[in-house]
Amino acid sequence: MSSHTPCPQCSADIVRDDRYALWCPSCEWNLTGELPGRRSLGAVLADRLTAGQHAHVLRRGATLEGGGLSRAAAMLLAALIHLVTAGCVVAAVAVVVAVPNIVGLLSAVLLLGVAWLMRPRLGRLPADRHLLGRGRAPRLFGLLDRIGAEVGAPPVDVVFVSAEHNAAYGRIGLRGRRTLILGAPLWAVLGRQEKVALLAHELSHSSNGDVRQGRLTGTAIRALAEVHAVVRGVARGGRDTAEVTAQSFVAMVSLALAALMWLAGLVLRVLGFLLLAVSMRSGRQGEYVADERAARVASAEAAAGMLDRLVTATIDLNELSWLAASFGTSVWTRLPEKHGQVPEQELERRRRLEARQERHVFDSHPPIDLRVEFVRSLGYAAPVVELGEEEAAVVEAELAPRFAAIATDLGQARREESYV
Repeated sequence: MSSHTPCPQCSADIVRDDRYALWCPSCEWNLTGELPGRRSLGAVLADRLTAGQHAHVLRRGATLEGGGLSRAAAMLLAALIHLVTAGCVVAAVAVVVAVPNIVGLLSAVLLLGVAWLMRPRLGRLPADRHLLGRGRAPRLFGLLDRIGAEVGAPPVDVVFVSAEHNAAYGRIGLRGRRTLILGAPLWAVLGRQEKVALLAHELSHSSNGDVRQGRLTGTAIRALAEVHAVVRGVARGGRDTAEVTAQSFVAMVSLALAALMWLAGLVLRVLGFLLLAVSMRSGRQGEYVADERAARVASAEAAAGMLDRLVTATIDLNELSWLAASFGTSVWTRLPEKHGQVPEQELERRRRLEARQERHVFDSHPPIDLRVEFVRSLGYAAPVVELGEEEAAVVEAELAPRFAAIATDLGQARREESYV
C-alpha cells in the first residue's frame, strides 16, 4: 500500500501512500496552507500577539489573571449593547404615541425588528433523545462530579450528545442550566484518560476567567453576530436590487436602504471590535487555564493527546453520515480503528497544516500546536482522576443509546438523500 520515493525538491526519502496526499516532512514540499510572505497585516499582528501570550504562559504558567480593567470594560460594552436593545423597544412605543400614522407605525416596526434581532439569546435545550440527565446516566454524572470537584466547577445539570467533532460547556435557557455538549465523534476516538482530559477542560470553562463565558457578555457577542449577518445581507440585497432596477424609484429606495444598512453595520462592527478587543486576551488565557487543569486532572500526556485528536482525527458530518449509512450503530467502534490506521506521516501533515493556518486577531482559541506544547511542558505525569476500565464500560453503556440514535438518524438521512 505504501512505497518510497525521493522528494522532487530536496531529494529526501518520503513515503508514498495512495490514500493520502504526498508531501515531504523535511522541506514541506506540497504541504498546502498559508505561505510565508503572503500574510496579511492582521495575520502578522495576530501571530505576534499569540506568540507573546504563549511565551508569557510558558514562563509564568496559566494562572487566572485579574484583568479588572478589561473585564469591566467588556461588561460595560455588553451592558451598553443590551441597553440599545431596550432603547429600541422604548423608542418604538414613543414613536407610535408621538406619530400616530403609517409613518410612525412603520418606524416602530423597524425599531422592534432591530430589538428582536439584538435580543439576548440564552439558547434552548431540545427535548429529544440526545439529552441525558442524572437519572439516566448516574456513572457519567458521577465522573463529572469528581472532575468538577478538582477544577472548581459546579455540578452539571444535563448532557447533550451531538454529532459534531467537538465539545462545549455553557449555561443554556432562562434557568441557566449548566450543560455539557459532548460530540460523539470526538468522544469515540479518545482514550480513557483523554476523555477525562476533555471533560476537565470543558468543565473548567465555568471558572477559567474567560469574560466571554459570562451571560452578559456572551449574549451581547451573539446578538452582535446575528445582527451583523442580517445587516450585511440586507445591504447586499439593496445594492443588487439597485443594479437590476437602475434609474427608478425602487433603485433609489434600495440604495438608500443599502446605505443605511452599511452605516448600521459600521456601528455594529465598531461595537463588536471594541468588545472582542477587551475580551480577547482573557478568552485565550482561559483556554490555557482549562488546558492546565485538564493536564493536572488527567495527566499532561492525556491532555496533549486529547488536543492532538482535535486536529488529527477530525470527522465532518458528511463523512460521518456516509459511515453511519454503511455501518449503522457500529460506526462508533469503527472510528477508533479507522483513525488508528492513519500513518504517522499523515497525522504529522495534519498537525503542520493546522499550525500554518492564518490566524486572526480575534480568534477565541490559541493554536492547537501551541496548546500541546504548553501541556507537554507541565510536570503532571500521574492523573488525579483515573477512569478505570470497568467504570469506562458503564459510562459507555449509558451513552450508547444516544450514540445509536445519532448514527441511526445520520444513516437514514444519508440513505434517503442517496435514494432521491
